[in-house]
Amino acid sequence: MSYPLGLRAMYFGAATLVRPLNMLMMRRDWQGQENLPDTGMILAANHISDLDPLYMGHMVYSTGRIPHFLAKKELFELPVVGKLLTTMKQVPVDRAGRSIESLKMAEEVLDRDGVIIIYPEGTTTKDPDMWPQIGKLGMIRLALTTGAPVIPVGQWGVHETLPKGDKTPKVFPRQTSAIRVGPESDLQWLRTMEQPDQRALIDATEQVMSEITSLMAPLRGGTPPDTPYNPAKTR
Repeated sequence: MSYPLGLRAMYFGAATLVRPLNMLMMRRDWQGQENLPDTGMILAANHISDLDPLYMGHMVYSTGRIPHFLAKKELFELPVVGKLLTTMKQVPVDRAGRSIESLKMAEEVLDRDGVIIIYPEGTTTKDPDMWPQIGKLGMIRLALTTGAPVIPVGQWGVHETLPKGDKTPKVFPRQTSAIRVGPESDLQWLRTMEQPDQRALIDATEQVMSEITSLMAPLRGGTPPDTPYNPAKTR
């Protein structure tokens, strides 16, 4: 993987700090890493806590890959945090519209066989029972534009350490970060379409979200709802 030495050194330094802290706070139950291809990829996961990126990034880094997140562009405007995110090649997302510069950055990451981690829901789930809510179309648009495979991931447990709205992790009792990486989502039917319409993009997004939910369900128990939660319909 052709990453500059300086960038690798920066990630190594960050991992030296983050990994021991992660292992101290939570146990790990991570499976399915063999499903990660050797090429660049889009890792699509459910979002349950602000702590998600630390453990998802740790899981990816433990396989020898460098994780890159799609993050809201406002974070890149912060004096110190923004500089760090830019230097570490994280990808800004403008929620108000599509950004050509962001797409170029994502393509660069994927061309280097990097891993782009995306939360298709766009936010931590608003579902009262914390099942994955409906996904946004940006994940599928990125997959079509770049040709990168989409790998669904289900996770559970991190929200017990840092519940929604909390700022301080609850370290005791020690919980488990459970992550299941699934096989590549079969989107060949979509990729062979000359000009996929909105309905096709929605169907593909629902397909990936269903796969994420299926991976997550055994980790938490229970039966997912027939229809994913849609925050727009509850306003």
